[in-house]
Amino acid sequence: MSLKSRWNRRSFLGTMGAATGSLLAPKGAQAEKKQKDEKHGVDGHAIVPITKGLGSTGDVYAELGVKPLVNIVGTVTVIGGSVMKPEVMELMRQGNQHFVMINDLEVAAGRYIEKLCKTPAGYTGLVTGGVAAAIVVAYAGMLTEDLEPRLSKVPDLTGFPKNEVIIQKAHRNPFDHQVRQTGVSLVEVETKDQMINAINPKTLAMHYINIQSNMGKVSGPEMIEIAKKAGIYTFNDASADVPPKERLWEYPAQGWDFVAFSGGKDICGPQSTGVLIGKEQLIRWAQMNMSPQEDRIGRACKVGKEQIFALLKALEMFVDQDYDAVVKSYDDRAAVITKAVEKFGVTALPRQFNPNALGNVTPHYSWKIDQTKVNLTAQDVMKQLAETKPVGIGSMNADSMGMRGRNPDAPAHPPERRRRFQQDPATFGFAMWQLKDGEDKYIADRLVEIFSAAKKA
Repeated sequence: MSLKSRWNRRSFLGTMGAATGSLLAPKGAQAEKKQKDEKHGVDGHAIVPITKGLGSTGDVYAELGVKPLVNIVGTVTVIGGSVMKPEVMELMRQGNQHFVMINDLEVAAGRYIEKLCKTPAGYTGLVTGGVAAAIVVAYAGMLTEDLEPRLSKVPDLTGFPKNEVIIQKAHRNPFDHQVRQTGVSLVEVETKDQMINAINPKTLAMHYINIQSNMGKVSGPEMIEIAKKAGIYTFNDASADVPPKERLWEYPAQGWDFVAFSGGKDICGPQSTGVLIGKEQLIRWAQMNMSPQEDRIGRACKVGKEQIFALLKALEMFVDQDYDAVVKSYDDRAAVITKAVEKFGVTALPRQFNPNALGNVTPHYSWKIDQTKVNLTAQDVMKQLAETKPVGIGSMNADSMGMRGRNPDAPAHPPERRRRFQQDPATFGFAMWQLKDGEDKYIADRLVEIFSAAKKA
């Protein structure tokens, strides 16, 4: 397939190339930088071209034989979450220049998070290996406090005074596995009275899933009030709940003991990072349960020095952004596609956007096919986009389930999975929030090919 767009596999990694600008700087500027680096004891770690081996072609995906994707799906982990901006990549490079005491760096990063996220008095931050890791180390911290005999025992909670966590039945999801990973038992409740009556001397905390706020009978503020009266902890998993950026400070201000946000979604930090905000003592206990500490359940929840610096830069850029301008850029990308397909009788539908949605907040764009002119369904279009080569556009199976194991007890013919919503067979659509420069044109060119080759109705 030959696309008219100049966008190609090599430019798929174009954002990475932006960081190489220092190589093209005048020799005087390079020399000045070198002298400055030497003065401060920095070895430079300049970005250099790779001339042999992996990466030497500029297309590392092709070298490994895997097909990259244009992300029209969203910030889902199964396809890599999001893409870091050049400034974030540069901070990752700078963070690699030195060795450092990781615990000291984490404390300093927490102080920087305090400023960026306007945390309440007595709160600080912690960079974690994603929200799943944040859940593990936060609950481990609640369980162990700073007691050395407990720190090496989790998830064996024999002798621990508290080992139960209350959760609304409507808030159960695959990520409460990380709560259970610490050895606690989840106690399901449905009503406010059930929640109050479930509290007993073994109750450690209450767990809340922010994106499912509308699915439970007890609100977040009500849960906080109940927990405070009972003297137990609260955790709010708000992984996908920014933007809007204000939630970074509004949620902690509600009084949660812990709130966790993903660093690898719309914040566009490293995919394997998260931001845990909580009361200082609790954050310290959580940090005591994670890497680089040894013989801790969170040893596997490692976050590197480079990731910490990169996450802070991504968070800074996210907080400083003009979101109205960001949405305008999405509109402009959608307009490129609309202009390309309108000659085929494909019309743009009104943009769908709820800036106050519970999670994954972003505009969604849709187009309607006039099936009296062209014999194509929306599913046909999305399937052909996914099959695009050399770089796929979206994926027909990019759901959150990922790899699944065998189930010997499953029925021979399991029922077909139901769609979350009824879809108009003539309407296809997707989001623009993870597109990089030029990818809107790549999509537009591919859609022109698809509709040009389609049979007339």
